[in-house]
Amino acid sequence: MYNKEQLLNLPVDEKLELVEVLWDSIDNDTMGKKFSKQEIEEELDQRIDQITKNPKSLISWEDVKAKMKM
Repeated sequence: MYNKEQLLNLPVDEKLELVEVLWDSIDNDTMGKKFSKQEIEEELDQRIDQITKNPKSLISWEDVKAKMKM
């Protein structure tokens, strides 16, 4: 068994392989819930309602991209 320091000192290709193995080991069912059409529609309605009530809360795509570059 490796400790964190040993894992961090692995070569990049081995780190990537480990990440892939770990990611694949996570069961998709635990990653995200399957939503019904009704649940999706309710969520969209709620979000539209929030935007309608407070349109200034929106962030432009340009602002999002700029923040990601920071």
